[in-house]
Parts: sequence; structure tokens; C-alpha cells
Amino acid sequence: MTLRTRILTVILIVQLGLIALLALGSLDRLRRDIATETRMGADTARNLVLATIGTMQGAVPPDRIMALLPERLTEPRHARIGVVDALDGTLRQPAGPPDPDLRVPAFFAALVAPPPQETRLPVVIAGRPRGYVLITGDPAQEIARAWRDMRDLMALAVAAAALQAGLIAAALSQGLRPVATIGARLSDLARGDLSGRIGPLPHPDLAPLAAHADRLADALEQARTERTRLQHQIVARADAERKAIARDLHDEMGPCLFGLRVEADALREAAPDPATATSAAQIAAIAEQIARVNRALLDDLRPMAVGQLPLATVLGDYVADLNRRWPDTSFALDMAAGLPEPDEATALTLFRILQEGTTNALRHAQAGRVRIRLWTDPAHWRMVLADDGTGMAPDRRDGTGLTGMRERITLLGGTLRIEPAAPGTRLVAELPRLPG
Repeated sequence: MTLRTRILTVILIVQLGLIALLALGSLDRLRRDIATETRMGADTARNLVLATIGTMQGAVPPDRIMALLPERLTEPRHARIGVVDALDGTLRQPAGPPDPDLRVPAFFAALVAPPPQETRLPVVIAGRPRGYVLITGDPAQEIARAWRDMRDLMALAVAAAALQAGLIAAALSQGLRPVATIGARLSDLARGDLSGRIGPLPHPDLAPLAAHADRLADALEQARTERTRLQHQIVARADAERKAIARDLHDEMGPCLFGLRVEADALREAAPDPATATSAAQIAAIAEQIARVNRALLDDLRPMAVGQLPLATVLGDYVADLNRRWPDTSFALDMAAGLPEPDEATALTLFRILQEGTTNALRHAQAGRVRIRLWTDPAHWRMVLADDGTGMAPDRRDGTGLTGMRERITLLGGTLRIEPAAPGTRLVAELPRLPG
């Protein structure tokens, strides 16, 4: 349940409670008023009967008074009059006000109706009982009026409550709108989008929260920048170490191996017997094998061309060499025109992605065709390698090469995905493009 729903629910409960209290108070007041009006109506009817009988004595024969009394009486409000003649026992009623047109619910009438009131007024003329007059309270009209007033009051109260709830809902929507803005901004921060800011808010209660959220975004952006700098520094230092090892292998191991081969050749030429010449030839062959291993280590540790030639040239030469060495497999490189030159760490990573992807396509996928595409957008370098080989096994696990490549790409702030294609496999790499 949202905060606005909770607030509106509480307000609705309070309003319903107030309306209920208003209804109970109004019912108690109406009950007293109706009882008072009914009692006064009965008293008025009694006085009217006594006055009418008093005026008829002497003017009407005594034995005709009871017969003519209903014609002389008019029922007042809230009372009913019945005349019972002792001669025939017939109940006659005078004309009274019409019944109310408004129908009142039975539950409301039961709540406000006063206790029944009935008065028997005996009529004695010339010392002889002539009958009696029955006076009963009739609150029907008063109850109808009370129901109409109560209905109008409750309708007005409900309308006022609905209007108040609508105004409060509108005010809450307007007041809580910045909360939605702050929530959306925090969601962006959780997704890694640190670019936007909330800015100052005109609401004094929410402005500090917005300011704290913006300071949090600033701190996270600074931390990300620092993390990116440290990650690039880690990669740069690792590359520097690999370059230093490659330089040592080239500068130290290379001359030693060359000298060993020269001495072995000299020993073979000057050998006094065939056995010595054979041993010298074997030493030369071993030295040559070590030299090949050394060159492979040098290429793995640090491709000499990366950082010295444009990236497009380095990648193009590598793909051309693959086509020469593997004539049964077609390698095609598609590079967007006008590519900028990346920094050295990114260039080396792109070369390693190409190297590892093509190696896996040849070694594991038995691919007949490999397509490589390289392009940039304003924020990223993107490379996709797609082959038409056997595809990925369901229980495939990354090898050492892919694991190391994924770690390097992650350190640079990029991503690496390997996904099935139709047919074959797609390797999708993304690296951040540094400004400048």
C-alpha cells in the first residue's frame, strides 16, 4: 500500500467516524424533539377537546354532543383524536392533516419514534357519562420531516467529505510528486546511471532528501571514476610488467640462443667424428626449438606491433596472417571507417579479444567462416566475432584464455558475452571509450 493510499485511508476512516458521531448526535436530538412535539400535540388535542365540549354545552342537546363532536373537532399536528359514543360504541375521528408523502425507512422510524402515548378523556354531561375521547400521539409527520433533514444533512456531510478527500488527494499528489522523482533517481543510481541529478526542490521537507540523494550520486560517480582509474592502472601495470618480461626475454634470451646455435654449428663443422657432429646438430635443433618457444612467449606477452602501429593495421595484418595459415577457414574483418585510435590498454585488449576468439573458433568450433566486426559509439568500443561452427556445448565452461580475457575486460569496465548463434557462436565484447 502506497503512502498516499495510507493517508487517504486514515482520512476516510476519520471522516466516517465524524459522520457517524454526527449521525448519532443528530438522532439523539431528533428523538428528543419528536417526543416533545408529540407530547405537545397530545396536550393541544386534549385542550381542544375540552374547549369544544365546553362550547357545545348549552348550545347542543346533551344526547347529541357525542354525535356532533367529531364534526366540530380538527385534529392538530402530531395527535390523533377518536370519539366513542356510549350509545352505540362507534369510534369516530375528526378530519386531520394528510399523511406525509415521504416514505421513511423502518429502521430510522424505530430509532427516533417516541414511546406510544394514549389518553382517554371521559365525557360526563349533566351527571351522565356520554362516552370518551381517545387521544394518541402521532409522530409520523415529525419523523418524516426528521428523515428529510437527516438525509440532507448526511448527503451534505458525505459530499463535504468527498470534496475534502479529493482536495487532500490532489494536495498529496502534488506534494509527493518530488518523492516519485527522488525514488526514480535512486532507482537510476541502483542501475548504475550516475549522470542525472534531482536539483533543488521548493518543498522544504523534501529538499534535504533531494540534496542528500544528489550528494550520494556525486560520491558514487567520484568512486566510479576512481575505481576506473585504479582498474586502468592495474591493467597498465600488468601490461608494463609483461612488456618488461618480453623485453628481457628478447634482449637476454635471444642473444644467448643465437650464440648457442652459432657454437653448435661451429662444433658440428669441426667435429672429429660423426657422433660429435650429431650431438652438435641436436644441440642446434634444441636451441632452435627454444627460440621458437621464446618467440611464442614474446607474442603472447606483448605483440610488438600494438602501440607502435595503428590498431586497424595491426588487426588487419593479424587476420591476413590467419587466412594464410588456415586456408580452409575464411576470416573477414569489417571495421568502421574513420575509427579513432584507442589508448594502449584498450588497443591491446581488442587485439586479445580477436586473438582469443579466433583461436577458440579454430580449436573448438571447427568453423569454416569467422566474421569480425569492430565499431564505436559515443561511449563504447564494440567488437563482435561470429562463426559458423559447432556451437557451444550445454555444459561449456570458460577456459583459461577466456577467463583471463573476461577479467581484463571487467577491469577496464567492459563486458564480454558468449551466446549461441544460428549456426555457431557469437562473442560480443564492449569496452568503454575514454574521452580525449
